[in-house]
Amino acid sequence: MFLVSGRAGPPAEGHLPFNPLYFHILGRLRERGPTRPSELAAKFGVARTTLSTAVNALVNRGLLKKGRDPHDGRAQLVKLSDTGLMVAKAIYRQDLTNMKVLLEQLDNSEIEPLLELLEKVVRGLESASSGDLDSG
Repeated sequence: MFLVSGRAGPPAEGHLPFNPLYFHILGRLRERGPTRPSELAAKFGVARTTLSTAVNALVNRGLLKKGRDPHDGRAQLVKLSDTGLMVAKAIYRQDLTNMKVLLEQLDNSEIEPLLELLEKVVRGLESASSGDLDSG
């Protein structure tokens, strides 16, 4: 069983209360580096104001830094602080641990079909997020 507590325990090894949007922002920045908030809002399908509130909360916690885009001084970028990188890595480690626990419940003949189905889900989500919805 997986329990999530915002006050104590494994989420980000006690550094951050569980908030899926926070976790997604930190993970995306860990994977891709500095990113415009508008790109994050589009990626996660949330309003810019929602994303802005989340980014500000993460900045206030010392996990993100804001700065100007070196290629376009009018645009803002957000990036992980050193502490933010540490927390993002902790979240990733916990994700891997959770996946391992789940996959250990399957035998080898079950893993391959599961991976194929998950790849299908990912392709569908990528199509949906790019606005290329398929009715069938």
